[in-house]
Amino acid sequence: MPTPVIELEHVQKAFAMPGGETVAVLDIDAFTLHETEQVALTGQSGSGKSTLLHVISGIMRPDAGRVRIAGRDITRLGEASTDRLRADTLGLVFQQFNLLPGFTAIENVLVAMSFGSGKPDRWRAADLLASVGLGHRLHHKPAELSIGQQQRVAVARALANRPRVILADEPTASIDTAHQDQVIDLLTTTCAENDVALLVVTHSPDVAARFPKQLRLEDFNRAATHPA
Repeated sequence: MPTPVIELEHVQKAFAMPGGETVAVLDIDAFTLHETEQVALTGQSGSGKSTLLHVISGIMRPDAGRVRIAGRDITRLGEASTDRLRADTLGLVFQQFNLLPGFTAIENVLVAMSFGSGKPDRWRAADLLASVGLGHRLHHKPAELSIGQQQRVAVARALANRPRVILADEPTASIDTAHQDQVIDLLTTTCAENDVALLVVTHSPDVAARFPKQLRLEDFNRAATHPA
């Protein structure tokens, strides 16, 4: 039986609106992602997809419920412990990449390593960049790279600390349609080669169709099915 690497139980999250009204965004009884599993998560705009990733990663705290990452309930951890667990266990690929503009490709990967429990490893950083086709661009800053190359740096950075899971939030949103398949191939292949689970949030049916397992957030998030 595959081991769960992400487990949500009775998770709720709501936001206060300017007028004082509270709007429920997440109301999830259960959600599980297993080791090496690759899942595409779709949902309408405003259904809570990005909020779910933020709650899973510990960037945002749920109002209620449990969030277990590799067996540890991050809702019971302090901020510093949550940050360390995130750095060691999760790789994050953001829609806007969030690369540090003043740092080269290899320095961006090394910075990610500095947040984990291990020591920054320049050889591993170079090897990761080579594995995503950027062995010849190690010392180029983001402004000197194409959008597609920046995305590749983001994927290499996400793998820096040998994570158990990669969470990708709309990874093809800034990529033209012709290159969407390349980005998804890069994510799925790299994760498979490294035995890393992959959860990709996307609004694109074409992207979701590339995954062996597809979930609609509305199917298990009551707040999306019955908005407040």
